[in-house]
Amino acid sequence: MIFQSRFWRNCIAAAFAATTLGGCGYAGDEDQVRVTVVEDGDARINPVGTRLNFASSTMRAAIAKGLVGLDEEGRVVPALAARWIVTDDGLSYIFRLFDTKWDDGRQVTAERVARLLKQRLSELRNSRLRYDVVAVDEVVSMTGRVIEIQLKAPHPNFLQLLAQPEMGLFRAGHGAGPMRLLSEENGIKLGQFDQPSQDEQDTAQEDDRWVSLRSEPAASAIARYRSGAVQVVLNGKYHHLPLVDAADISSGELRLDPVAGLFGLRFIRAQGFWAVPANREILAMAINRPALLTSFPGVSAWQSRLKIVPEALDVEGINSYPDWASMTMEDRIVFARNHVSRWKASEGPVVPLTIALPGAAGARILFKRIQSDLRRVGLDARMVSRNQEADVELMDEIAPYDSAPWFLKQFTCAKTTVCLNDADSKIAEADAATNLQIKARLYAEVENMLVDHYNFIPIAVPIRWSIARQNQRGFAVNPRGWHPLNPLVGIPIS
Repeated sequence: MIFQSRFWRNCIAAAFAATTLGGCGYAGDEDQVRVTVVEDGDARINPVGTRLNFASSTMRAAIAKGLVGLDEEGRVVPALAARWIVTDDGLSYIFRLFDTKWDDGRQVTAERVARLLKQRLSELRNSRLRYDVVAVDEVVSMTGRVIEIQLKAPHPNFLQLLAQPEMGLFRAGHGAGPMRLLSEENGIKLGQFDQPSQDEQDTAQEDDRWVSLRSEPAASAIARYRSGAVQVVLNGKYHHLPLVDAADISSGELRLDPVAGLFGLRFIRAQGFWAVPANREILAMAINRPALLTSFPGVSAWQSRLKIVPEALDVEGINSYPDWASMTMEDRIVFARNHVSRWKASEGPVVPLTIALPGAAGARILFKRIQSDLRRVGLDARMVSRNQEADVELMDEIAPYDSAPWFLKQFTCAKTTVCLNDADSKIAEADAATNLQIKARLYAEVENMLVDHYNFIPIAVPIRWSIARQNQRGFAVNPRGWHPLNPLVGIPIS
């Protein structure tokens, strides 16, 4: 570990040098904030489309409001809609719009918003929100500033769905704020949406609040922060944590969002030993979660998980924990070792489990822990990159809203080949149910089925970190893991 620490400190130092050469440190003021988003893959920022990376989602939310949005604390707030009501049966949401305009000066009308919203919902059927947008039955323009959204069945988290950045609306390429694009030189620069026109410059004072947005790999983002070139770093994940430690970021500046989601191993291929659910259960039993999580520096509060759906969303009377949850780690190891020995005696050797992971230091720490745990029970594992064939892949996804169905639908036959048709059928039955109590109980039954199937091995709650100074205006940790740009410079969403 001493060698690893030195290696990653050298990486940070190299990135720091490159960043410093690219521009001097920036003291700045609270009206001018520079933000960089950590992206492992394509770092381009393009707010158009349905499969947006984090940086693109951040930009879309800044320049294209939906009916509602999320504030810096992850709460649903008015955006295009000033207020709304929900009918008692939960099947109709009626919104009254603000009197506002698009970026090109045209009036925002209910008729146009309804048309754009229907188009966007259709587009999003090929996105991470695909299972939720199908709940919409109709979007109706009622008057000049009122629209109604009718649902096929109640969706208790529908406002949180509408607040997702993908639900922001463009009209002919124009959004309605809360910010507008100022320039794309040296990154994206966004400013106050309602700026005076050119002929008003003489009588109105120009608003000088702006946010610059860029995206880059974690090492460069951290180095840029340390040099003073940016004030906020967003979208850090577990596998970047060794870089944060090597950069000696203070605990007060490393911000961990209390998110909910899925962090664990999802089977995408089941062959030989791993084709049997009782054998996949051995993997779940063998992993020493507390030891694994404490291998990562600076995140002592990282919580382990044994079940799919968070306890807060459980249905009373339904126990979806695995049968071995109350066993000690020592007893689990003994049980698993005996099970593997009996299998090998009758069926022969077991091929190592292949695990697809990112090519990063944190991923290697995770793999070594899992491999060590498997070896203790007579099994082995091999790490491969995410573009290679594997038995399991690491899932590291945040739940966009508080919804048990979201967790369960990540393991349908549309998502992975290692699935249960019976579970899919029960999900469809639950989706169609109009009674919320019946709906919740059906979903809980699905979780029980998936727990016994072991096509997903929960490990922990996902990690999402940001870096920001403790007094950074408009920034707060929140359960959505979402950090809008406009509050950073005091620009309201509406």
